[in-house]
Amino acid sequence: MDKKAYHHGDLRTVMIEQGIKLINEHGAKALSLRKLAAACGVSHSAPYSHFSSKEALLSAIENYITVRFAAVLRESVKENGETPEGLFKMGCAYVLFFVRNPEYFRFVFWHSDITVGVGHKYEPYDFYMEFMEKMFGKMGYPHAQRKKTAYAQWAMIHGLASIAIMSDEDEIEKWEEWVPDILSKNYIIRR
Repeated sequence: MDKKAYHHGDLRTVMIEQGIKLINEHGAKALSLRKLAAACGVSHSAPYSHFSSKEALLSAIENYITVRFAAVLRESVKENGETPEGLFKMGCAYVLFFVRNPEYFRFVFWHSDITVGVGHKYEPYDFYMEFMEKMFGKMGYPHAQRKKTAYAQWAMIHGLASIAIMSDEDEIEKWEEWVPDILSKNYIIRR
């Protein structure tokens, strides 16, 4: 019987990260806790110490990415608050979070069951919409245009993230410079 390497550190986080990688490589249907254990170099029973099932693992992955993504968005606006400058900083943070973690983007938007809008809770989206409503209120922006403008902003930011993660690896590093430049020149809500 093969002895598996003893895993030091936070095995749960290692398994979540490895699960994201496996899903992006082979799809969620191909993932199993047994394959995850093999990829992490631990016994086949080790994942069950952290996840009761594949579904629990998928839920943990979704939560893991969501918490990190929401924290990045919240942190990005601390200095400027609900202002166009804050929106610019949030837009940059959004895109660069996924440029730095393209596997997170692929999981959240291609492999998860996340839905936004009425009756659904997704913390990054909810934070963004609350931010926009507060900013619009401060600006005296017309109520009839608020939701459409918020969606237009989200679409531009999300679209830019989508394009960035599809870039050649040689180009990925350039996005660190490009994102602020692109968003500062093309924002619908001017800074």
